[in-house]
Amino acid sequence: MLQDAGAQVAELDAEGVCVLSGALDAEKIAALRDTCLRQRGLMGQTRDIDHSQHLAGFHRFDAFAGVDQAFQHCDAINGFLDAYFGPGAYAPIGLSDITINRSQHWHTDLLRGPYARFLDGVDPWASTRGECLKALIYLQDGKSLRFVKGSHRAPSPLDDAALDELARAQRDTQLDIKAGDVVMMDIRGLHRGATDAEMARAEMVDAPKILLAHVFGKRGAPFAEAMEKGNAARMQDWDAKFLPEGLRPA
Repeated sequence: MLQDAGAQVAELDAEGVCVLSGALDAEKIAALRDTCLRQRGLMGQTRDIDHSQHLAGFHRFDAFAGVDQAFQHCDAINGFLDAYFGPGAYAPIGLSDITINRSQHWHTDLLRGPYARFLDGVDPWASTRGECLKALIYLQDGKSLRFVKGSHRAPSPLDDAALDELARAQRDTQLDIKAGDVVMMDIRGLHRGATDAEMARAEMVDAPKILLAHVFGKRGAPFAEAMEKGNAARMQDWDAKFLPEGLRPA
């Protein structure tokens, strides 16, 4: 495990992304899919597609406690984070998502737009080592994830339109992911998911694409602390705009 983790850490450092293959078994995948699909009514709709749902900050809701535990108790995720940050040197920063059939344009996971102000005085690229890593659990096979290798090391704009233009001018890599795999990603890297057209297909109604994500930050790192504060403000606005009426986090 330590040898594998060491190679994976080196891969993430170099490319910004690595894959923890077979991190979750078929039984766990089925249980997580069942939870997410049964609780679709608790999710918001952030795309103009009837069968597309998104819940930001799922860890705040009792109905998704089992999903949160899937991250906290995953040996592959914990083993990787221990090898990367050091045991006990990291913690969730409150940035978690469940998406069902949701498209995603080119972006980084840094605070952007009106929330970029939380990064004032903080340089996300001050350290060559990532201080915030996203764990992304795939609950089905997929080839929609694309990323630009090494883009986590180069400063990028905190604006969606500029990021899209930057990414399109570079060569990207497409990953072939299997159900139960976990993608570990430096949140500074340029990446994208499926297109609107792909997620609008009728077959997505009966075979929905579900992705789960949690971001972990290095304890005491100013960048991780700024991301945590800014994300809390962003979630408050997201709740006001998209959270179903009457639903409130615990």
